[in-house]
Amino acid sequence: MKVKYEVTEGERWKRALKIEVSAEVVQEKFDEIYRQLQTEAKLSGFRPGKAPLKMIKSRFSDVAFKEVRDGLLEESLKEALSESNLNPVNYPAFKDSQFAEGEPFIYTVEFDVKPEITLEKWNGFILKQLDDKVSELEVNDLFEYVQRQNSELVVVERPAQEEDILFVDLDVISASGNKLEEKEFKEVQIELRQGDLTRQFLKELAGKSTDDESEFEIIYPANHFDERFAGSTVRYHARINAVKELHLPELKEDFFQQFGKDVKSVADLKEVLKDSIQGRKKKEAGEMLREEAVKAVVDANRFDLPDSMLENLLDNIVEDYRKQSKEEFDETELRDRYRAMAIRQLRWQLLRHEIASRENITVEQQDIDSWLQGFADNYKMTLEQAKEQISSSRQVADLKERILESKVIDYIIANSTTETITLPTVPPDTD
Repeated sequence: MKVKYEVTEGERWKRALKIEVSAEVVQEKFDEIYRQLQTEAKLSGFRPGKAPLKMIKSRFSDVAFKEVRDGLLEESLKEALSESNLNPVNYPAFKDSQFAEGEPFIYTVEFDVKPEITLEKWNGFILKQLDDKVSELEVNDLFEYVQRQNSELVVVERPAQEEDILFVDLDVISASGNKLEEKEFKEVQIELRQGDLTRQFLKELAGKSTDDESEFEIIYPANHFDERFAGSTVRYHARINAVKELHLPELKEDFFQQFGKDVKSVADLKEVLKDSIQGRKKKEAGEMLREEAVKAVVDANRFDLPDSMLENLLDNIVEDYRKQSKEEFDETELRDRYRAMAIRQLRWQLLRHEIASRENITVEQQDIDSWLQGFADNYKMTLEQAKEQISSSRQVADLKERILESKVIDYIIANSTTETITLPTVPPDTD
C-alpha cells in the first residue's frame, strides 16, 4: 500500500507523522469487506451469499467502518514508519482522524523516537579490579567457622563464662524510641564473647548460673541489623534457663571426609577452604570489573532520554512490585526511588547497541550454542533439554540480548586498563 506522509519534528525526540491513504484505496477496502460480509451474513429470507449488497451495506455499515479503519490504520502506519525510517519507543497516540467511505483517510500520530547517540568514549578506561588473593587470616577464619558449625552444645553445671552460650528468657522492662512492641523473648540464645553488643551481655551475665535472674540495660548501636532495636536502650529482666559450652569436633577422619575423600588433615581442609574463598573472590572481582565497565561507559556518554521511554520502564517496575508485594505502597515514592536506576539502565541499553554497531559486535549461532551448553552443564541436563528450556521467540531474543551485552562488556574491558585494588580487611562480625 502506497501512502503519503509528512514528518514534523517536535521537542527533543518527539515526532508527529501525518499519514494519508487515498480515497481509491479506502473504497477498495470497503468494497472488499462488504463482499466478504455478503458471503458470510445470514439474513432472514435470503440464502447465504444472496442478500442484496445494498441491504448488506445498510445493515453492516458500522461493522465495515470499524474493520476498514482498523485494517488501514495498521497497514498505513507500518508502511509510513518503514519508509520514513522512524523508530517509535512508545505506542503512537492518534490525533485528528478523518475517515469516511470513498474519502481519503487522513490522520496524525504522535510518538517519541529512539534517541540518536553520539559516542564520546567507549574504551580506554582505567577500571578498578578487586584483588582476589586469599590471605592466611581468611582461611583460618573460615576454618574456625566450619569447626563451630560442626560443634556440639553441651549443658554445663557451673557459672557462665566467656565463650559460653546461654539460653535466656528476656522480659522488656523499658525501651527508648518506642519501636519495640514485643514485651518478652523466650529462649534467646546469647553467646558471651567480645563485641560491641555482645560484650554488654558478657559483662552482665558472666558468673551467673542456671535459674539465676537479673536486671540490666543494653545499648543497641544505631546500625543494628534489627530495626526494632537500632539506636535503642532496652532494660531487661533476664532468667537463665541453661548454660552451655561449645564442644568443637575432633579433627579425625570422619570430620575431614565430609569435605571430600582426599581431605585427610587440617592442611588438606584448609586447602579446600582456600579454593572456596578463591572462587568466591574471583567471581566477586569479575562482577565488580564488569559493573565498573558499564558505569564508565554510562558516565562518559550522557544524553537525554524520551520521557515516555523512562515512564514505560517505571510503569513496568511498579507493576512488578505490585505483583510481588502484598502490602500497600506509595507509587510516587517508588517511581522516585527507582528513577535514577531506570535512567542508567536505559542509557546502558542504548549505548551497548551503539557500541556493538560501531565495533561490529554480533551474536553468532556458536555464541548461542556455547551458552546453551554451559546452561546444560550447570543444571545437569542434555543440550537438547537446554534448548527446550529456551525455545520461545521471546526467550531466544532475551538470550541474544544477554549474550550481546556480555560481548560488549568483554570488548570494553579488553580495550581498557585494569587497576587492582585491595579493600581494607573487615574484622569478623562479633555480634
